[in-house]
Amino acid sequence: MNSIGQTTQLPNYSCSENNVSIQFTSSSSFHSAWNPTSNCSLQQCNVNLNYNNSCLSSSTPCFDYRTINNIRYCSPGILCSILETCDNITQTCSSNNSICVINSCCSPQAVCLPLLITQMCERGWLSTGNMSDARWIHTASVLSNGKVLVTGGVGIGGALNSAELYDPSTGTWTTTGNMTNVRAWHTASVLSNGKVLVAGGEGNSNVLYSTELYDPSTGTWTTTGNTTDARVYHTASVLSNGKVLVTGGTGTGYLNSAELYDPSTGTWTTTGNMTNARYYHTASVLLNGKVLVAGGGSNGSFVLNSAELYDPLTGTWTITGSMSHARQIHTGSLLSNGKVLITGGWNNGALNSAELYDPSTGTWTTTSNMTNVRQYHTASVLSNGKILVTGGSGNVNTFNRTELYDLSTGTWTTTSNMNEGRWYHTASILSNGNVLVTGGYHNPSILNSAELY
Repeated sequence: MNSIGQTTQLPNYSCSENNVSIQFTSSSSFHSAWNPTSNCSLQQCNVNLNYNNSCLSSSTPCFDYRTINNIRYCSPGILCSILETCDNITQTCSSNNSICVINSCCSPQAVCLPLLITQMCERGWLSTGNMSDARWIHTASVLSNGKVLVTGGVGIGGALNSAELYDPSTGTWTTTGNMTNVRAWHTASVLSNGKVLVAGGEGNSNVLYSTELYDPSTGTWTTTGNTTDARVYHTASVLSNGKVLVTGGTGTGYLNSAELYDPSTGTWTTTGNMTNARYYHTASVLLNGKVLVAGGGSNGSFVLNSAELYDPLTGTWTITGSMSHARQIHTGSLLSNGKVLITGGWNNGALNSAELYDPSTGTWTTTSNMTNVRQYHTASVLSNGKILVTGGSGNVNTFNRTELYDLSTGTWTTTSNMNEGRWYHTASILSNGNVLVTGGYHNPSILNSAELY
């Protein structure tokens, strides 16, 4: 996390919950809450207790650290190798941005706990390093090496061709090779070979046919085949056969066309047209390999509640059940039970409604409403199966509000707010289970900030 001039590494461990006890394994070295050799295991924080720094429920397990004066701090486990020891005599830290705790599992001596890391448990959100470029309407892709590639978008001076990498192990960003074209409202797909395919979008004044590939091993981009239709506001889905399906959007009109990218040849071929032209829609790859496309705008003035299914085996589309609410600029999330959760969006105003698609019946059922109306938001399926919705805009304001959907109960609960309101941002699930949110817009500023849940 790069803030106040220091870098703090997040713990590299996995956790499994068994009733109320949590077992930890660390893939590198022991961390400050757990050490098997010294038989030390810190008490997990009770989120209902009133700590001096309130301990909130977050995606990271939090532990009860204490000072010599018994002041309590709620913090994740931190790798011991990066923690400094306190002054033996004064029980203080050299940095005013750290606190001396006496009950860690790192050593018999007290260690300095960075106050920055406690934000993860105090607020649920932790600020991390800023991107080099402020950007919104960009993409973020989790690479096979665990880093996150951010590409393009709109910056302070217009559309960007810049790209940068976030390293979760250090909480810092580094620039990587620039794309050939500036582009925003594009798509980015991680291919089975580890490369990232960027397709379409809008340049400074034109909709793009061009596509290009990022190679993480070299940090460079190469152009690949052009799409048949120039398109923006489209979707891109990686199919089980490794090909990429691109659908709809706008270009030379409102598009119902779809096409496939074959990584083995670097070429695009057209496939069956959708029944409806649509843009600002969602596309979800189902467990059976079919692709569910739902909602979106159509022909400039209509908002759709229709949905249709693409079958990769036949290259054809079939109509399926319609949503209860017509919507665009919404989210679609594939859940662990195979259903798809649609949230929010816009139709003559921002929506708070949510509904579920069941592939086994081809029907939609409404589920409980979100607390907030929102559009241009994100929805992320967490490792615990819950869905985290972040930010977006209502009918007037930009939000920093977040909420969680529990599939087992069909209900929403509010969770801690992001440090900044943002919309048209990105949210990425990291390999350690945390969620990285980047950039976006918060009137009147384009953001370069990033934070972790």
